[in-house]
Amino acid sequence: MKSSLRLVGQPWKHGRLSGTLRFAVYMALQLAIFFSVFPWIAVPALAVIMLGVVEGLSWGRWLVRSRILLIATALPALTGLPWGTVSAQTALILWAPSLLRSSRLALVLVSAAWLSAGMSAVELRDALMVLLRPLGPQASGRIARATSLTMAFIPWTRMELIRADEAARLRGSNPARRPGRHLVALSVPLVSRSLEKAKRGSEALSLRDPRFGV
Repeated sequence: MKSSLRLVGQPWKHGRLSGTLRFAVYMALQLAIFFSVFPWIAVPALAVIMLGVVEGLSWGRWLVRSRILLIATALPALTGLPWGTVSAQTALILWAPSLLRSSRLALVLVSAAWLSAGMSAVELRDALMVLLRPLGPQASGRIARATSLTMAFIPWTRMELIRADEAARLRGSNPARRPGRHLVALSVPLVSRSLEKAKRGSEALSLRDPRFGV
């Protein structure tokens, strides 16, 4: 009960939205992202960008660090390019669904970056347990723990992907000439580090907070 009051009663901490309110805003952004079409998808895009600017999040630095993930989000738009269409208007109409998918994927990453910038895994779990309380303590606890751990891995995975890319390039891997080999060079260390991170994270969180192991 005290935890719930604290999360709801302190919606703004250190110049940032916090607790349950932050996660509620994040979920509202997700709904807006997945249900918006052109040109209305610009509304949640502007909203999450402005939230980050107000909280001092450097989007330019984030774009540089996340460039590989952003390239991946552009794949639906690239593969959906209409070739050989009669007019530019027809091409834009045919391209719109693929472009919308890429836009949604990119905004999911942007909104996740905003969420993780002001919320730890433990805070996210506590907020979820408050919001999911009608499901019961056992179900809400399991969902909250699984979601919070997944969200905690997003920024870590991004940084590890950048490091793996830099290491592969130093070893002579060229994604432009051999993209398949470069992808393998990225995936092998990333998978092994992810497994090790999951093991250590589970042990550390169990020691820090026994409820993560329940």
